[in-house]
Amino acid sequence: MANSPLAGAVEKFSAITHANTDQDLERKWTWGAYDEGVRFAFFRTYEELRELAARLGAEWSASGAQLTTAQHILAQYHVAYLDLQAVLIGLSDEQALQEPAEEQWPLAQVVHHIVQAEKAFYAVNHYAVERLRTAEDRPVEMSDETWQEYWVSDDFEALKDSQSLSKIMAYYDGLHRRVISDFASITGTELDAPSVFWESEPMPVEFRLHRFDSHLRQHTIQAEKTLEMLALQPNEAKRLLRLIYNALAEVEAAAMGAPEFGLQRRQALAETIANRADEIEVLVKG
Repeated sequence: MANSPLAGAVEKFSAITHANTDQDLERKWTWGAYDEGVRFAFFRTYEELRELAARLGAEWSASGAQLTTAQHILAQYHVAYLDLQAVLIGLSDEQALQEPAEEQWPLAQVVHHIVQAEKAFYAVNHYAVERLRTAEDRPVEMSDETWQEYWVSDDFEALKDSQSLSKIMAYYDGLHRRVISDFASITGTELDAPSVFWESEPMPVEFRLHRFDSHLRQHTIQAEKTLEMLALQPNEAKRLLRLIYNALAEVEAAAMGAPEFGLQRRQALAETIANRADEIEVLVKG
């Protein structure tokens, strides 16, 4: 996930705090006049992210800039992606291979399925948009040969055999960035481009872009149910971190397509959060 200083700081905060017990959350930690313990450090981090998201959003609008429809869809998808990251915080490769019940997927298989589907979503959308942009006389349906060209030297299939959640998630991070980067420039006209997948009729790119978000949400729910069956329900710290991840997503979605916007303030907040993580680590170990 750590493809920016702010995301890296949140990831560090998560790595240090996700196993905090209720007793750890009660340890003394102050911020200004607030003396509410380590628990408040989570809320303060959440508040700072939400504050930055609100300010960046307002400034982006005041500048006269607007998110395109495609960028707004991608922002929604990014929120869903970070929410899955939050659900899986602290999960080991071994836990991800545990079968929750007979004929029920382990979590590694759930995530593998998500990524496999998004690879297909990426390819059919990219093909449809490029077909429109180049005005080439290509069939609406992608050929098997063209599909293979998209994934030359791709090592994803080998990951299924490795059954390593950490490796699958690392691959997924790269795919997610690729989706955001390649599709942020899609125009309103291109959203209407027809694409063929498994359905009986072509569907527009706009529909398929929304499938990234919707399909991911569907299987995030599956992942949550699986964790419950495995008696791996989130502790309070993980519940608080899920709020923080969603607030981070709001910051990163505030100016989708303009990654340099508000960079200095995002970097400053990253430093604050990283330092706070170090401070909590010392408190809990002490």
